[in-house]
Amino acid sequence: MNTPITPWLKLAIPFVLPALLAAVSLHATEPFETRKPTRELQTQLLEVNPNWSERMPDQSALASLRSVDDEVALIQTHFRLVLDQLMAANVDDLTESQSEERARNIERLREYTLAGVFPQNVFVAGRRPVFIDPWGTHCAVGHLIATSGHPQLARLIDREHRLDVLGRIETDGLTEWQLASGLRVQELALIQPHYEFRNNSQTIQYPTEVESLILGDSAEILEALKSGKLTVNNRCGGKTLLHFAAASGDLELVKHLVDLGADLHAVSTRGCDESEIAKGGRYKRFEVRWNASTEVTPGKRYADGGRVYETVQGSFVADVLQDFFGGMVGKNALHYATAEPRMAKLGHSKHLYYSNGFQHRIGNRDASTNPLDSLKEGRAAVATWLQEQGLSEGGLE
Repeated sequence: MNTPITPWLKLAIPFVLPALLAAVSLHATEPFETRKPTRELQTQLLEVNPNWSERMPDQSALASLRSVDDEVALIQTHFRLVLDQLMAANVDDLTESQSEERARNIERLREYTLAGVFPQNVFVAGRRPVFIDPWGTHCAVGHLIATSGHPQLARLIDREHRLDVLGRIETDGLTEWQLASGLRVQELALIQPHYEFRNNSQTIQYPTEVESLILGDSAEILEALKSGKLTVNNRCGGKTLLHFAAASGDLELVKHLVDLGADLHAVSTRGCDESEIAKGGRYKRFEVRWNASTEVTPGKRYADGGRVYETVQGSFVADVLQDFFGGMVGKNALHYATAEPRMAKLGHSKHLYYSNGFQHRIGNRDASTNPLDSLKEGRAAVATWLQEQGLSEGGLE
């Protein structure tokens, strides 16, 4: 039996139905690739700071943005959206001095965003705030506090509440700073990002002989040369044995390789290119192989960084070799003996705890000693000897 249409519904249909059809049509014609990244970006923003749940920008503000895989770009996107809200906020209730300081803090945050240098969460899995990381990099709120003339307050907050959200920080002096800053508590809470755990995001594996050399033991290389398993002309990840020996600061091995006929002229080739690196996805596993290109495959999010990254010396030498970037092109042994390490893309290496005079306890290690001293002395000795043989970074003179 058909249900009769009530009179009021008959009157409403001519007005309601076109509106419903227009709404459905608008959503249906919106490209999926436009809508999907917006939803993904919203999820990413909520991971960076849960306070976005109450302050999420509308669709029009996010329409031109895309979800991002790079952590730095994601944090910068977060800050740019925060800056938009700070600039649009009604601040009629602020005093003149508060308004002036607010403007200065907004400019400080803008410069901080552009610089793109953010703290590293090497403490806990998942995402957590990090007020100041072990290398002295301040979070955004810590940066605003320190650069507005209160670096001691920033350090005190870090000692008492390094991994806490702003609402749990009770350090004396913070409330007074906030009142003078021109920024509301809710705004500061929105500024404060949660940083992704990035200590073990890439894994690299070398042949055992090379790994031992990077870690400071040349015995396996010498045995492989003696047995004929290796020759001085073998390459690994585009580098010769002489390159590895120079990077590791092993002068005796460098001399031995030259005596065996190693080519002082030899320069490195790339182990793999960006297209190969991209095959690994966000979390990568690198296998650096003898006489073949480096193989890159998907890795585990929190997998171990690899045997060479378990020690301070190993991480320094591995960062000099740059195999996480596919290696280097056209570099000779002198370059490897003198090159500064290039930090892996996803996380800080252990050797940075000892860089630039900063010493930090790792496990039970005596923080008063620097395990890089002997390595750097060895590398300097290698560089001097290579120069005495007439080698320059541009080749033999």
